Amino acid sequence: MNRNIILFLLLIGSMATATAQRISLKTNTLYWMAESPNLGVEFRMNRHVTLNVEGIVSRLGISDIHVKGEAFTPELRYWLSARPQAGHFIGLMGVATHYNLRHQDCRHNGDALGGGLTYGYSFVLSRHWSLEGSLGVGLLHRHEKHYEEGTDVEVPSRANCSKWAPVPLRAGVSFVYILK
Repeated sequence: MNRNIILFLLLIGSMATATAQRISLKTNTLYWMAESPNLGVEFRMNRHVTLNVEGIVSRLGISDIHVKGEAFTPELRYWLSARPQAGHFIGLMGVATHYNLRHQDCRHNGDALGGGLTYGYSFVLSRHWSLEGSLGVGLLHRHEKHYEEGTDVEVPSRANCSKWAPVPLRAGVSFVYILK
């Protein structure tokens, strides 16, 4: 968790030196459909580079699967068009999350850090509105403890699981409001 705080402070510090002329607020509709409220801010750094920062909170409960978690996802984007925050972009994304997953008779409690690459396209709808689609893949390192459901008794064979895994990091259809 301390690594998450340090990462957040470094990103905030780097934004202080940026002379953003355009700031966007956004929300990902796919996350909302998964009962995960989210909000993002994107800062224009120069003509081709933006910094996108999003926060997500999940309280998903479907059948016998229940997820509680928070995630922070910073992303540095390079826009391929001459117009910033419009058209195609590629990005370098990070993710930091804490989660508590219950499935059948087992509970997984842990943290995960990772990073990867993203691709997206932003459709300009009007002067202030855009619709953005994005996909991202990468590696995620998770460290979790497994518990028997309803107790604080760790499952001995899987007490401290720590491993890397390739995962999809982002799938998004976001509404974007551009502030001027």
